[in-house]
Amino acid sequence: MWTVQGEKAAELAALAGRAPLYIADGHHRYETAVAYAGDDPRADRVLSFVVSAGDPGLAILPTHRIIFGAAPSATKLVEEWRTWFNVGRVAPCMDRIERLAELGRNGTACIVAFPEVYDVSLTLKPNAPLDRVRELGRTPAVRALDVARIDALVVRHILGAGTATPVLAYTPDPRAAFDAVRSGQAAAAVLLNPTKVEQVFAVADAGDVMPPKSTYFVPKVPSGLVLRPLA
Repeated sequence: MWTVQGEKAAELAALAGRAPLYIADGHHRYETAVAYAGDDPRADRVLSFVVSAGDPGLAILPTHRIIFGAAPSATKLVEEWRTWFNVGRVAPCMDRIERLAELGRNGTACIVAFPEVYDVSLTLKPNAPLDRVRELGRTPAVRALDVARIDALVVRHILGAGTATPVLAYTPDPRAAFDAVRSGQAAAAVLLNPTKVEQVFAVADAGDVMPPKSTYFVPKVPSGLVLRPLA
C-alpha cells in the first residue's frame, strides 16, 4: 500500500472520470456517507475501490438461499411450480453447479433441495405469464433477472408453505447450502446462477436498484487497510 499524490493522483482521477462509475456492492455505505456529509461538511469524501468492468478478475458469485423452519410439502410445491417451470430431477451423482449452469444457458433456472427428497431442477417456461407477477420489480431490467424471478416464484412459495415462521439465510457457498439441508438443519435450499455484470449495468441505467442479495462481487477488498480520520 502506498499513497499517490500530485500529478500522478490527478492523472488517475482523470482516467477514472472518463467513463461512468457504477456503485456495485456498497450502495448502502455510499448512501450513508452522503447522508453523513449533509450533517458534517468535513466528511465530503468516501473511500472506494474502483475497478474496470473489463478486468478479467472481476466476477459475481451467486447468493444461494437457505430456508430454516418447518419443512414444507415438496410435492405440493412442485405441482404449483409446474405453472411456471419445467420440472426435472437431478441425479444424485450429478454435479449440481455444472447442471445448473447448463440449465441456465437458455433462460432462468434453479435447483431446489429438500430433506429426504430428490433435488428438483426448475427451468422457466418460455411462455410463463410473468406479466402478472408484480413482485418481480418495476423495470424490465430487474424483471429479467434470474434472482428476481426465483425469489418471487420459488423462494416466496417455500417461505409461505411451512407451518412455522421461516428464517431466510444466504450464502455464496453452494455446498454449505446443500449441507444444511442434508444434515436436517434447513427446510430447503435454492441454488441460483450468478448475475451477469452487464445486467447490473442495465438495472443502474434504468434508474433502478438490484434486488437484495443479488450480487456478490469478488475479489473482496480487505477492510481496515485505509482509514481517513475526520478530526
